[in-house]
Amino acid sequence: MSGGEVRAGSEVDEDTILKLEREAFVDFCKEEKTMARIDHMLKTGKPLRN
Repeated sequence: MSGGEVRAGSEVDEDTILKLEREAFVDFCKEEKTMARIDHMLKTGKPLRN
C-alpha cells in the first residue's frame, strides 16, 4: 500500500492505514461499475465480473 503524507521508509501506524483504506473504499463506491458489483452481490450472492 502506498500513499498519504509520509516520508519514504518511515513506519506508519495502523490508524493511518485504515484511514487510507476508508478513503479508497469511498472513492471506489462512487464508480458506476462498483455499485453494479455491490448490487449484484447483494441480490445474487455471486460476484459480477464487469
